Amino acid sequence: MNFIRNPFSLKELSVEEPFCDRAVEMKELASHALNFANVVLYSPRRYGKTSLVKRVQNAIQGQGIITIYVDFFGVGNLEAVANKFATYLYSYCHHDENLFKKAMRFISIWRPVIKPDPEMGITITAEPTTQINGLELLEETFSLFGKFIKEHAPGFHIVLDEFQEITELRESKQIEGVLRSQIQGHTNVSYFFVGSRRRILLDIFNDEKRPFYKSAINYALGPLPKEEAVPFIVDRFGSAGKRCSAEIASRIYDKVGGYPYYLQRIPYSMYEISGKTVKDEDYERALRAALQEEKPLFQAKVERLYPVWKQLLYALSGEPVASPLSTAYLKRHNLSSPGSTQPALKNLLTLDYIEKREDDGCYHIVDPLFDLYLKQSVTVEG
Repeated sequence: MNFIRNPFSLKELSVEEPFCDRAVEMKELASHALNFANVVLYSPRRYGKTSLVKRVQNAIQGQGIITIYVDFFGVGNLEAVANKFATYLYSYCHHDENLFKKAMRFISIWRPVIKPDPEMGITITAEPTTQINGLELLEETFSLFGKFIKEHAPGFHIVLDEFQEITELRESKQIEGVLRSQIQGHTNVSYFFVGSRRRILLDIFNDEKRPFYKSAINYALGPLPKEEAVPFIVDRFGSAGKRCSAEIASRIYDKVGGYPYYLQRIPYSMYEISGKTVKDEDYERALRAALQEEKPLFQAKVERLYPVWKQLLYALSGEPVASPLSTAYLKRHNLSSPGSTQPALKNLLTLDYIEKREDDGCYHIVDPLFDLYLKQSVTVEG
């Protein structure tokens, strides 16, 4: 059996896999990293942020920069923030014996725990060697890291992914204060604060009352450009021996508006069901399949909303508008008063379900397939 692997990926892309465009972003972000500038990198979910920053880190390692990636997703308490940082630090340093020993010497309040793993070979975690905890543990961890980095002149690049997760913790404001006070003294380090809940993340760095105010460059990751995405889709099909016309690839792009995940997701299904030549009906079937597979997630997103939030969400899906609190719009969609609809608008923005776009000034649904699901739900219910 001659198996040809599907050329489209539904997982995080490794640095070796083909990557659509982002050449400008790669160049700019690498420059910020090498200049030891701090960056807030934000976009909707599944826009390829993690793949991008790991490619940036891979590119700058040739300059002698030590790169560390830390994922804060799911941190449940204050101690977990410090623990994740120490764990990822030791995991990286383990590849270099001298660096590993140096890290253990400097980051002495954490010890690495190495265990065999049937899939990964080994796993590395960190355990505290001290009785201190809470904010003191976090502060001491970053203070010791500050001493450690002085031993490596070329510098460090640290990615703190899903950084906005710290706002879910009871001590979030104190955590921001501790991190800011420590990080501002790390002169040969570039920190990338990455996240997908854009409103929350940007508030951390743009609210003048918060510790991180104006301490990093705001960097929005936009949709993929059509002139790059369409040839990418065509070329990926061609690399696996199938022909997809630019017209069909363009239809995919127009349907999802350059949303990176769906530019992989829909072609993935098209590849699985098509013959040597991709047809229009393959696109239609793949779109229906993608929507059907995402449906449980979309249903859960809607079901967790309060009735007025849900009603506003459906309204904006059916009619994007610049002024959803206007009397005419509220009446047209059977929405209640501005006083009750305004909190719904704010919360939908915080959840990143909707966004106000610069091109037309209107509020739109962020996720294009979620938008399609909402439109079809209204049609079915109607």
